[in-house]
Amino acid sequence: MWELALLMAIAPGIPKDLAEQRARQIGNLRYELELDVPAARTQPIQGRARISYDLQDSTLPVVLDFAPGARNLLRASSEYREENGHLIFAPGTNRIELDFRLGDAPLNRNDEFFYSLFVPARAHHAIPCFDQPDLKARLKVTVRAPQGWQILTNASPGQETKPLPSYLWFFAAGKFSVETDGKMRLFHRETDRAKVERNKAEIFRLHAQALDWMERYTGIPYPFEKLDFMALPSFQFGGMEHAGAISYKSPSLFLEQSATQAQQLGRASVIAHETAHMWFGDLVTMRWFSDVWLKEVFANFMAAKIVNPSFPTLNHDLRFYLNHYRSAYNVDRTRGTNPIRQPLDNLNEAGSLYGPIIYQKSPIVMKQLEQMLGEEPFRDGLRRYLTRFSYGNATWDELIGIFGPDLSQWSRLWIDTPGRPKVTKVQRYDGFTLPGGYGEYHLDAPSRAYLLANLPRITDPLVRAQAWDALWEDRADLFELALRAIPVEKEELLLQRMLTDLGRLMWRHPRDLDRVEAMLSAALSRAPNRGVKAAFWQLYRSVAPPARLERLFSGQENIPDLPFAETDFIAIAHELGLRGIDVRPAMRQRITNPDRREQFDFVSGALDGDGGAWFARLRDPQARAREPWVLEGLALLFHPRRAAANEKFLAPALELLPEVQRTGDIFFPQRWAQVILESYRTLTAAALVRQVLPSYNERLQRTLLVAADDLLWAVSNARQRRP
Repeated sequence: MWELALLMAIAPGIPKDLAEQRARQIGNLRYELELDVPAARTQPIQGRARISYDLQDSTLPVVLDFAPGARNLLRASSEYREENGHLIFAPGTNRIELDFRLGDAPLNRNDEFFYSLFVPARAHHAIPCFDQPDLKARLKVTVRAPQGWQILTNASPGQETKPLPSYLWFFAAGKFSVETDGKMRLFHRETDRAKVERNKAEIFRLHAQALDWMERYTGIPYPFEKLDFMALPSFQFGGMEHAGAISYKSPSLFLEQSATQAQQLGRASVIAHETAHMWFGDLVTMRWFSDVWLKEVFANFMAAKIVNPSFPTLNHDLRFYLNHYRSAYNVDRTRGTNPIRQPLDNLNEAGSLYGPIIYQKSPIVMKQLEQMLGEEPFRDGLRRYLTRFSYGNATWDELIGIFGPDLSQWSRLWIDTPGRPKVTKVQRYDGFTLPGGYGEYHLDAPSRAYLLANLPRITDPLVRAQAWDALWEDRADLFELALRAIPVEKEELLLQRMLTDLGRLMWRHPRDLDRVEAMLSAALSRAPNRGVKAAFWQLYRSVAPPARLERLFSGQENIPDLPFAETDFIAIAHELGLRGIDVRPAMRQRITNPDRREQFDFVSGALDGDGGAWFARLRDPQARAREPWVLEGLALLFHPRRAAANEKFLAPALELLPEVQRTGDIFFPQRWAQVILESYRTLTAAALVRQVLPSYNERLQRTLLVAADDLLWAVSNARQRRP
């Protein structure tokens, strides 16, 4: 009977029908893992897995996931068959022992350290397992690493975790320094002790504050045995919620002395977000990744609530608006939009579900739901949800069933329908109207004319931000307003938004770059505080005269009250390189941190000649492994100063996108597409996008349409404006 079953095809990845069968078949799942890590990253990591479970159905074969397959298996305790990245064992098998070589793809191995990253379903690319979110398991990991290496896993040594899905497993080892506040530990590779000392107390304080707030809001104590965290120099995301061992990108935690208000808020927010995940996502996990938004919406929604008390003078309504509305609009108004909840037949496509609709639109929708239900009933419903499904799995439909009233029609409109609803409610002001909620709205001609003339005089900063974004929908005339509005904008968060937008607009006005430089130079000199000065500096350096950049780089000149960090000098070196002035050897001598030096060497290669040799390396997946470095290099390769000359690389970069999606982590395809297209507004670039679009799968088509929206809009708008 089981031989017949083996003849039935099992698709690569984690098909939904297989996952549903296994969820019914397997219970009380446990793993014991032993990992032997060699000092040389070229040598394989050896592993041993003991997997035990109860069988609810002993008539079906047991299908284990292991993408590297039999070539990486050294010993198996039971006979098996291999098919499409799966190991198939006989019916009734309820304990499996395997010796194997770990697959390297999700292990992020470096010369002095490595770390795992398994989200959304990449654990089976390294380890044999049941790689689906609703087969949560208790895990015990033993890691043997070279002498002097620090080790971090989800639980303390020798301890078994609470039930976790495989995408949350974490183990890392390497040459790390460790800080502690007596309760939590911070692992890092930052060699600048002054920077560590300046930041570590605040890092621990923000975690403790987030834990305290979540315990009080949910009524549930922290649900895992410990809370440690690791700052990684080239981590792919801002953070990742590995239970008991959160991972962060190092610059997200270790801020420079000149950190802007936006950067300080960003650190507080990412810490609050990942801490909130300990309850939303880790304690209660979505049943299938079509509901991945369900963990992300509450992490973002709770993060906003957690952060507010730390910034009592901040306009939090403005912050919520700036953090969510524009990013959601930028997707929702394109042909590449998608509903918040998306169908998913196989977990090998789960990475394509992530994006601004999940992270930015869904908190807007959840805020609307909280207002509909009331804050107390909303919180009480979440408490019942977390209690009922603790250490288990749940769906969106199970949550809205707890909330009580019939929300099915509302859910169909906001959760299951893509795009922005038409705005029917508007707010009327003296001289203009604006939308009264989330939706599609276009300024009428009198309102547009009024705002272009008078926006800086609007007193309410939230209304000013909404007006700025409404003008951004048709940004043809926004450049001149930006030059007038930025020098007088007092609200730092809105100023940061305007500066970011000017950084995109100004390259469409190359004859006016001197005007931009003059405005920013004057604003830089009279900025009211260091954070505002840093915000102006980050844009100013891209238009500063080369001679001044050389003086700043050499130390012949400085900017009063703006201490430059190593990262500032690296940015200056890259800006000079874009202008044909090579100071890279001198810059390399200054870099003391080995990780930053390696990053600088990799990224700066994009400035060699026309960058062609550097780009050719990216055809090798191993060369794309450090995704943040790749994106930084692509930003230099396709920088507006080089965009015309390097348009020849656009076609091969677009052709690589499906491979980038197949081998990269969840945000890499979106960011790859965005960074290569951001500088282009030409007919040839638009034609390339339209040419490759039909060859992509449906999800990748949406990714490209969103990334190309500005390009396609500009080309279409230029045609309409021609006489």
